[in-house]
Amino acid sequence: MQTPLMSATSIWSSKTDVNQNYSELIADVRKSDPLHFNMFGDLVAMDYSNVKKILSDSENFKNFDFTERFKIVSALSNNDPGLLEFGESLRYWLLFMNGERHAEHRRFVNQKFYQADYEQITLDAIHEIIAGLDGQEETDLVEMARQFSFLIISKIINLEKSDYDFIQKFSYVITFIFEKTLSVTELLECASMSRSFHSYISDTFTRHENEATNSLLLEMREIMGSPRAPQLIGTWEFLVNAATETTTLLLTKSIAALIENRDRVINWHAHNECAIAVEELIRYVSPVNWIPRQVANHMEFEGLKLRKGQTALLGLASANRDPAVFQNPDTFIPTRKPNPHIGFGFGMHHCLGARLSRFELQKFLPRFITAFPDIRLHPTKAPQWDSKIFFRGYKSLPVLLR
Repeated sequence: MQTPLMSATSIWSSKTDVNQNYSELIADVRKSDPLHFNMFGDLVAMDYSNVKKILSDSENFKNFDFTERFKIVSALSNNDPGLLEFGESLRYWLLFMNGERHAEHRRFVNQKFYQADYEQITLDAIHEIIAGLDGQEETDLVEMARQFSFLIISKIINLEKSDYDFIQKFSYVITFIFEKTLSVTELLECASMSRSFHSYISDTFTRHENEATNSLLLEMREIMGSPRAPQLIGTWEFLVNAATETTTLLLTKSIAALIENRDRVINWHAHNECAIAVEELIRYVSPVNWIPRQVANHMEFEGLKLRKGQTALLGLASANRDPAVFQNPDTFIPTRKPNPHIGFGFGMHHCLGARLSRFELQKFLPRFITAFPDIRLHPTKAPQWDSKIFFRGYKSLPVLLR
């Protein structure tokens, strides 16, 4: 009989004891119930085989469509126009596009997004972060990672440093749309932040035009044309959010894992060894715990009957700890190879920023660890866990640098 902690229901809890024992929890549920329906009626896949199978089947398992959810919530809030506007905006997130529309837009964004000088941008951001910590005895890894993620995206699309607080608040709030227990009040807050972001990007366009800035934003708008401006803003709404929240999670949890496993010797200055260690960190920490899909038509999957529109929740973090694929899955092994993790998803909806995330870690970690070889968890300031489930991680993580 399962203990209260080790139950399928506990997966959707954000309690501290669940967060602290999450790897143990998902291992227990994956072993006893790898494919099941949760209390919300969603299909939940926990094992590597089924998670990858669903990710590979973009015909039967589509990117999630928020349309029906917004209709229901909007009706509950007296048809709030802000929610309907927000729902329309989400249609232009790559994360919620399907078919040829997704493929065509992805090709365009991918081509333009990677035209920036990422090596110089990343090195400049790393230098700024490390220089800013000079002389400090302690810091909060979450705040440090947020500053780094903002520096990267701000240099890519030419944002101002004074925009930091807004971008962080926007990125943090907007990810609540993924949470299963999202209330009407929280969704209205998401919609409000979306409207603020649209105004912010419009103002940024104007600033770039007035300053005659050689701007990626302006280049993309010129290519797409004015009629597709809402699609462009929705694209950046998604990209800014993803670049901020995912990078913050990945970097914070990676450094925490290295502190926890400081006995594991890594030659960060050997390119291959560094790259292999980074892949293991992505597997080990799995920055995004869950990713949703939606059943396209009535169907049967592994003996389970699914209905059109039903949600499928794919446990990336669980799949990346599946002992059927990874030997000693709960052990951080920086030399692990091969390492077929799915930390960035799989298939045609594979994370657009995966290449940039890998590059950032490969450049950041060697320099950060060299600068602060004695970094350790703060002995008197306990870490705080965030309340999010899909983006499960720390809200603050105090460390001593020296």
